[in-house]
Amino acid sequence: MTASSPTPPTTGVAVTAVGAVTAAGTTVAALFDDMLAARAHRTETVIPLVANPLPVPAGQDDGSRPVTAAHVTDPLDLTEAVGARAARALSRDSRLLMRAMDATGISAAPAPDTTAVVLGTLGAGRNEYLAIHRASGTTHRPVNPVWGPQSGYNAAAAQLSIHLKAYGPNLTLSSGATSGLDAVVTGAEYIADGRCEAVVAAGMDTLSAAVDSTATPAKGAVPAGEAAAVLVLRPAPVEDALAYVRGAGQTTALTSGASRTGTAGAGADLDGAQPSRVTEDFESVDPTEAADAQELTEAARAALREALEQAGRTASAIGLVVLASSGDRAVVRAEQAAVSAELGADVPTCNPTATTGRTGGADGSLAVVVAVEALRRGVVPSPGGARIDGPLALCLCLDRGGSVTAVLVESAGAVGAESTGADLAGAA
Repeated sequence: MTASSPTPPTTGVAVTAVGAVTAAGTTVAALFDDMLAARAHRTETVIPLVANPLPVPAGQDDGSRPVTAAHVTDPLDLTEAVGARAARALSRDSRLLMRAMDATGISAAPAPDTTAVVLGTLGAGRNEYLAIHRASGTTHRPVNPVWGPQSGYNAAAAQLSIHLKAYGPNLTLSSGATSGLDAVVTGAEYIADGRCEAVVAAGMDTLSAAVDSTATPAKGAVPAGEAAAVLVLRPAPVEDALAYVRGAGQTTALTSGASRTGTAGAGADLDGAQPSRVTEDFESVDPTEAADAQELTEAARAALREALEQAGRTASAIGLVVLASSGDRAVVRAEQAAVSAELGADVPTCNPTATTGRTGGADGSLAVVVAVEALRRGVVPSPGGARIDGPLALCLCLDRGGSVTAVLVESAGAVGAESTGADLAGAA
């Protein structure tokens, strides 16, 4: 069974700027080019539990661990942007998110009183919280005073609002693997109903020395990663639009939720930039996995149809599908089956996680950023760079826990891009 709640119209919401920091680098272009070349980033790097640790006595565990993952190698130096003193107090979460915002080229809220920040994340503040717990409850060491404020779940989003002088709504979402895509949908709704004149919609998660610190990804499985992706949304029409959010669908599948969100399933192979899309024989796998895959397939099909209906488009207008897969086998099967059933076998498909690793809350927002860049260039971000045949890109994200989100992005040059946010407010 699938539960669906109506998603307010988002047509006419313009994407005016994008930014991303990933293992591929600090630009969207770097990520896109790595996807074109099917380059992946996998290294073992020793990382601390927090970005601002205190010295520990010689011979004692400082909390750092080697982590095999797709690491962001940029130093995330924000000294010039916020000053040396403020930069020292920021967590890695805040630094990564603010660095992605910096990559958009926007340093201040476009409309301060009505600019919102909406962030999707799975583990913001986690590392600082664990550091406080360990220092005060286990090792009895001093606690760095900056860990407290940065351990808040909303700390990174709040820090970005303060930096931008954005005084509108500030919201942090955690809806599993769909969090980053849900942040884009929520931001688009804020624009469509006239609540905000600008929204910074983002997804972000960092690696942790406390989570999966000894896990080595199986051959072909998608390893962990870290990233932040930012989109600036404004009411249409605007002269500097890069693309438009045309429709969205959100549904819920009644799954077992047996697989932890974001965990790569054994044998889930996304190293190829374009996974094959064939109808799966759900009866040939574990019964629980098969049942979840079937439920997720139906939910994904419903979300896609809802997005198309909201946008007033047909499936034939979709020229690219950008997936944000966690690597879970049931999720991968459901994605492939849903796309094949609704769009056919010939629509090109790509998945940024093949390059960036599983980036938690950033996966969904990265999918939209990649879709915007793909539509701008007119090519599929996979080896060969085939031309995109259609004005729409579908961004699709599924969580094994049951949440499913689909977002349609349209090229800024497509016919009909003149719809306005004011029109939508009336429709909503």
